[in-house]
Amino acid sequence: MDNTCVVVAGSGRARIFLLEESPAPRAPFRLIERGTLANADLRSRGRSVTGRPRTETNTNREAGPVHPMGAQRERHRIELERRFSVEIARQAAALARNWSTGSVVLVADPRMLGFLRDAARGALKPGIRVKELAKDYAHLTASKLQDHLALSGILPARDGGAR
Repeated sequence: MDNTCVVVAGSGRARIFLLEESPAPRAPFRLIERGTLANADLRSRGRSVTGRPRTETNTNREAGPVHPMGAQRERHRIELERRFSVEIARQAAALARNWSTGSVVLVADPRMLGFLRDAARGALKPGIRVKELAKDYAHLTASKLQDHLALSGILPARDGGAR
């Protein structure tokens, strides 16, 4: 069996799985969670970073128009997600450090997937293939995740058959 690592990420949380052989004859492969990462920068700032754009109340006519703060917050949030994706790629590369061949499957929403793709390109060894799926599956259990990835043709089904 080929070495396979599955990274499922959102902007605030990432989970890293390895596809391993199972002793059960009816389920020869299963995903085993090997790590969980939380975006501490995003969580420590609370709703002010991720909340709705605020405007300031301006009672002085000479001060000029009021500008929403949302654009600056969005740029800040994007930078926090980009930094988090670098940490995720570093962790996945550490798991695949001793592999000569294999694949890393990146599963995330489209924006986070772009960040992960760039980060993984620099972190993984050349013999490791990268597969991608632009879906938000960070909330799924390992078995449900494997079922969804099997339906997409990325992983083998839990029962060993093709779906």
